[in-house]
Amino acid sequence: MFDLFGDLTPSTLTRPDGTHLAMLTAEADPSKGVVLAVHGFTGAKEDFIFLLPELAAKGWTACALDLRGVHQSISHGPYDLDTLADDLVAVARHLGAPVHLVAHSFGGLSAQRAVIADPEAFASLTLVCSGPAGFMASPDLIPITIDRLTMFQGALAGHTLHQAWDAKTAYENVEMHPAMASFLRERFVVGSHEAAVHNVEDLLHAGDVVDALAAAGVPCAVMYGERDGTWNQATQNEMAVRLGTTPIVIPDSTHLPMLENVDATAEALEKIFASASQATSAERA
Repeated sequence: MFDLFGDLTPSTLTRPDGTHLAMLTAEADPSKGVVLAVHGFTGAKEDFIFLLPELAAKGWTACALDLRGVHQSISHGPYDLDTLADDLVAVARHLGAPVHLVAHSFGGLSAQRAVIADPEAFASLTLVCSGPAGFMASPDLIPITIDRLTMFQGALAGHTLHQAWDAKTAYENVEMHPAMASFLRERFVVGSHEAAVHNVEDLLHAGDVVDALAAAGVPCAVMYGERDGTWNQATQNEMAVRLGTTPIVIPDSTHLPMLENVDATAEALEKIFASASQATSAERA
């Protein structure tokens, strides 16, 4: 599986506080624009290793990063959502803003705040299997999600990342190829324990900023797998209405459409980027 990284270029952006943000980029030449992809909780930039080359083949320079404290992005904090948003703005500016921001799950919470903070840095925002607020805003709709995350939150308390991950995987009991299971474990346990604890808290309790996002004027899209239920689909549909858009449902996928149905995800994203570019051109005219 590691041969898949051959067409991706690694790089690092150092922030003023000493944080090193690790990135992977698939270059397009010529390029129609730049895409920045942001992972969810327990994820990392490699969640997009299939999507980045496919977007590049369609003419989009595509980059994914590890959020601070995750995998190869080394940081001593802080890890709050506003700081994560500042990182996204800095990366967008570094890549040549405005960029098309694609944010998966937990990454959507920081991405919304990044767009609100600096709308001119972003050409569009696509929220993939994400939501308007933390899970506790609608606990009755997602009992399985709440159960799994609060279990993991408890496992993190007073235990190492190794111990917490092993408890999580044993509790969820998901069958997986041993090589993949090992890779996911190893990239998680090299991260920051403090970041993981903070991310869980925000994933549960983050406030709703969708109205401010809609007012920012950046074209937004909502996308989820047809069997995704991490955030309830009704919640995601309602968020789409508030953002003035229609949800895009990716067939044959659950919570990771960029891995489970890459072709359909890339095709949908290309339409989103094109539509956003047309809207921007119309405004300028």
